Amino acid sequence: MKRILVVDANEMLCRLACDILRMEGYRAVPATNVAEALEAFEKEDFDLLVTDHAMPGMTGVDLARAFRNKNPGFPVIVMTAFAPVECEHVKLWLPKEFLFPSLLEKIRLCLSEAELESAKK
Repeated sequence: MKRILVVDANEMLCRLACDILRMEGYRAVPATNVAEALEAFEKEDFDLLVTDHAMPGMTGVDLARAFRNKNPGFPVIVMTAFAPVECEHVKLWLPKEFLFPSLLEKIRLCLSEAELESAKK
C-alpha cells in the first residue's frame, strides 16, 4: 500500500483529501502544518508528498526542498490557488480549483514515474 503525506493548513480539505485517498486504497496521513509534516516524515517512510503551497511558516516549495534534501528523488505534488512557480523540487503543480479528481490522476502519475525511476537504479 502506497503511503502519502497530505499537508494543508485547511484541516477540512486535508482530511477530505485523505479520506478520498484511503477510499482509493492509499495509506494517507494528514498534517495541518509544517511541523506535523516534518515530524511524520521523520517517523514514517512515505511514497509521495502532497502539500499546499501557501502555509504559515514555510511554503510548500520549502517543504518539498526539505524532503528532497533527505531523499533527492522523492515525488512531490504542490496544490496551489496561485500561479505555480518554477522549482526543481516539485514534480507537479495542481491548481486547487481542479483538485478532485485531478489529484488522484496526478498521484497515480507521480507514483508510476517514481517506480520506473526506482527500477532503473
